[in-house]
Amino acid sequence: MPTASVIIPAAGQGRRFSGTEAKSGPRVPFGERLTKAFVLLAGKPVIEHTLERFCTVPAVAEVIVAVPEDGVAWVEALLAAAAARTRCRLKVVAGGTDRPESVARALEVSDPGTELVAIHDAVRPLIRREIIEEALRVAVERGAAVVGRPIDHTVKRVAAGRRVIETVPRGDLWLAQTPQVFRREVITSAYRKREEVVGAITDDAQLVEALGYEVAMVPGDAANVKITTPEDLHLCEAVLAAGWPFKE
Repeated sequence: MPTASVIIPAAGQGRRFSGTEAKSGPRVPFGERLTKAFVLLAGKPVIEHTLERFCTVPAVAEVIVAVPEDGVAWVEALLAAAAARTRCRLKVVAGGTDRPESVARALEVSDPGTELVAIHDAVRPLIRREIIEEALRVAVERGAAVVGRPIDHTVKRVAAGRRVIETVPRGDLWLAQTPQVFRREVITSAYRKREEVVGAITDDAQLVEALGYEVAMVPGDAANVKITTPEDLHLCEAVLAAGWPFKE
């Protein structure tokens, strides 16, 4: 398996968390801005769980975390012990004003000798090693791979006034997760041309798709939750307490 650089954007503010949850983690040096990645989950910051998941994968050569500019040194110190335990090379960089800019800055300092680049949400701490390794494998073969799950709920399209106007066929619809993994030349080319993409950029695979590259889907699982609300945090805590990662 070729080696990979992993980019974890963690510069977001997490506006859907309340003040109570903001106090449940280490005191961050980011002023009054709340960052979900540093809320405690089972006794340690969410970002530490996420880092440890990737550092158990032999193909991962380095992890680059993008954080608010005034927190670089603090995050380096916070994660140093976790990185050392796994012998994982860690870089912490100042992120940008949005996710694409944070990823672009991390790409600039990533090791050009790694063949793959994986990008993962800081607040998806329950990603299984087997899924990471499968995404890496598929990216080697196909050039780009996205972890996701087929939609198994009925989907409604809603107009003004919350009026249902359509039931959307779900047969070919998937919910994208992360990691999203790319051959290095694919993702670097996509980011060089990101200004050409019309509309909001909601994930990294969108940039690659816009260039006409094939993107393959890799089945994920329900535990790979993105923590965006306090309820998501409590769900992750319950899953960990129940013995995750579960044995089949």
